[in-house]
Amino acid sequence: MSDRYALARYQTNAVEALTGVVTKVARLHDTDPDQRNQIALKQGVTLLQSPTGSGKTLVLGRMLEGLRGALSRPTVWLWFTPYTGLVAQTRDALTEQAGSLRLRDVGKDREAPGTHDGDVFIQTWKTVAANDANARKVRRKSESKLSLDELIAEWRSKGFFVGVVIDEAHLNFGASAKAAARFYLDILRPDFTILATATPNDDKLKAFSTQAGVDVASRIVIPRSEVVDAGLNKVGLKLGVIQFRPGDEVLIDHEQATLTAAWSQHLRIKDQLNARGITLTPLLLVQVEDQAKGEDDPVERVKAKLHDVGVPPSAIATHTSGEPDPNFHTLAYDPDIEVLVFKVAVATGFDAPRAWSLVSVRPNRGTDFGLQIVGRIMRVHPLVRPFHKQDELLDSGYVFLTDPNMQVGLQSAVDEIKAVQESIELITDRLDFMDIDPTPPAEAAAEPREYLPAPPQTQQERTTRLESLVASGMVHASVTELPLQAQDEAIQKGEAWQSAVQVPLFTGLPASAAATADPIPANPNLRAYPLKQDLGLPKALWRELAPDPTSINAMIDDIAKSFCQRADLKSLLMKRKTKAHLSFEDLFREVVAEGRSDDGGIDFGVRLSNAKIAERAQLAFQFNDAIDIRALKRALLNELKSIVENDGLDVTETDMRRAIDLAGMLQPEALKEAIKEANGRNTRLDNSAEIPLQYFGPDGLAPANRSAYGVYPARMNLEERSFAELLDQDNSGAVKWWLRNPENETWATRLMLPSGKRFFPDFVVGVVNRTSKDSIALIEIKDDGSTGRLQSDNNIEKIRVHHREYRNVFWTYRSDGVWVRAAYEGSLHRIVDQKQFEIAEIVFIN
Repeated sequence: MSDRYALARYQTNAVEALTGVVTKVARLHDTDPDQRNQIALKQGVTLLQSPTGSGKTLVLGRMLEGLRGALSRPTVWLWFTPYTGLVAQTRDALTEQAGSLRLRDVGKDREAPGTHDGDVFIQTWKTVAANDANARKVRRKSESKLSLDELIAEWRSKGFFVGVVIDEAHLNFGASAKAAARFYLDILRPDFTILATATPNDDKLKAFSTQAGVDVASRIVIPRSEVVDAGLNKVGLKLGVIQFRPGDEVLIDHEQATLTAAWSQHLRIKDQLNARGITLTPLLLVQVEDQAKGEDDPVERVKAKLHDVGVPPSAIATHTSGEPDPNFHTLAYDPDIEVLVFKVAVATGFDAPRAWSLVSVRPNRGTDFGLQIVGRIMRVHPLVRPFHKQDELLDSGYVFLTDPNMQVGLQSAVDEIKAVQESIELITDRLDFMDIDPTPPAEAAAEPREYLPAPPQTQQERTTRLESLVASGMVHASVTELPLQAQDEAIQKGEAWQSAVQVPLFTGLPASAAATADPIPANPNLRAYPLKQDLGLPKALWRELAPDPTSINAMIDDIAKSFCQRADLKSLLMKRKTKAHLSFEDLFREVVAEGRSDDGGIDFGVRLSNAKIAERAQLAFQFNDAIDIRALKRALLNELKSIVENDGLDVTETDMRRAIDLAGMLQPEALKEAIKEANGRNTRLDNSAEIPLQYFGPDGLAPANRSAYGVYPARMNLEERSFAELLDQDNSGAVKWWLRNPENETWATRLMLPSGKRFFPDFVVGVVNRTSKDSIALIEIKDDGSTGRLQSDNNIEKIRVHHREYRNVFWTYRSDGVWVRAAYEGSLHRIVDQKQFEIAEIVFIN
């Protein structure tokens, strides 16, 4: 057996305070035995609140030892833990550090004559206060044993005090609070109750107090600072913050990156322990979520990722039972185990003093989650205590969260812990006598109920009002399917909302009509404007059509060859990892002390996630509905295989697929250029649809000399109309005729884009001496160039294509009233203005 620990100052104070309370309450029982129940419920309940790892079991054990023979009557204690695994852990701790106590088993040892002063029975509430076979067995009399209920009654008849210790009290009263409260009040009826918890302000504890009708009369609160100073809690709690290179975050499995960072930190701690000569293997805890229906087991998923990180399989242990068992807790002491993966909530209170780091992939974000994380990794192992507060790396626990949103609960927990101040408030400090009302307390008055206004009086009224509110949008239509009471509540709320809304919804024309209406002349009658045959327009315009579907496979092969020539695939073949930086945020330290080392950050390598890359790349390749992505990927893989074989590169097919995906994501312009080139070689041309001989427009359109129909067409915006006037009034001699090119008309000229979409330039212009087909130039008019619309992805794609017959499209917009020439700047990936636009320039092809 190991040596008994010497108590820290705060532990000694707690033992003395607890002993004083129990002694005082025992005297009250002796003074007024008729009020035993009232004394027990109103004065006999004491709360010990102390951080995890502070030695609560040690304090309670030494207190029970000290009470043996100190009271007027013998006392038997029932000690409750929330889980069966903690029964064995508590028994071992008491055997080591309170060895004079006699520990007994309520399941096997139920004979009253054999009970001695200070005997301690350790069990869970489930053992005695649940509707299962084990509880029924303990509560049932047999030939050789009393029932537990009879045993407790027998103790009382022999003059025993009955005391209760409820360890991890914040967990003991969950879903079974009612059953526990019934057993506590009807059967146990303890004279003394000690509630021990590491969690402040716990709702479950309050719920039990309400159910059982007890008052916590004494409180002993120990702040974390006392535990740190005593060398039992680590100094700091650090949150690992992972930073990736710009753009890399979408290529990485964040869960795997977090596990990689945590394992890297684990190895640093392991090396530091070796450097200090401390023969101790640190433990990394990994808490996973519960398995959702239809999804893979999260434990197996995390184990596979740990293997990829480099953790030896033999160093990983798992725990998946619904409740911790003794073997689970012994895993924490096995030096061959370096990682413990578990599903069970961290709130089980298991003791793992060699745990420095914890990874949580659970979606839990509450304060309870944070408090239990702190508790699991803040203990200080006895072998490390000689170096306490001397080694910054070993003086902190480390938390790694796969979801940054979980930090909210963690920070809230830290804030609660930091706010805890030392406090000992005991009935011994404020009671010299008691005046207890002999009558039982009256039932608490019911909470005042907030009554709703009177509902509609008749079914017809209800129906009428409900239909009106549904029609107005104040109540959802599904309310009509609800019970009548729920309908009434919805009607009242809807009427309240309706009365608050006084602003009319529509004024004048409906918004949809106002948004879509085009300005039209006062006289809406249409008339026919004939095509001016003397201007020399061709009978039809050449239109680009999508490649023939029967030749799409040849086009895909063409794209693959062009892309593999453009993209830097060889370097991407070797890109399996990327660098990341791990830094730490100390959650307990308000200000970093002057002269301290930096954040302890390290650079580490993170494996790229093939799955993430493939998922992300799906979007990069999916921009032309006419091209089958799977067929394109196969063609790219075949082309890359040829390159790899020719160059004798030693790579796998997985490497090649990843390189293709990376190239599609990281070099999207290379892919678009490849498609554009292939489009240029495979796009079909057609001029079978002739230019209409008449244009139908509103009567009274302004005449235009060079317009194909002799007028300025309707439905042009201000910029288009201004440019049309510029063409019509050209003095350079370049413009023979101009035609407004309507979008989506079958006869209008168009270009095919790499995305498979069609592009209809705004104007078709007949130009003197231009060497394109029919001497035609195409012109696109944009806004003033100052808005983000000019730089849209759609415009960036359009400005880079050329018509197969009419060649380059001229882009222009007005800047400070002057028409400027717009062009694509590849280095900036933006549309920029080059110089002032001159009509004479449309003669030239580029």
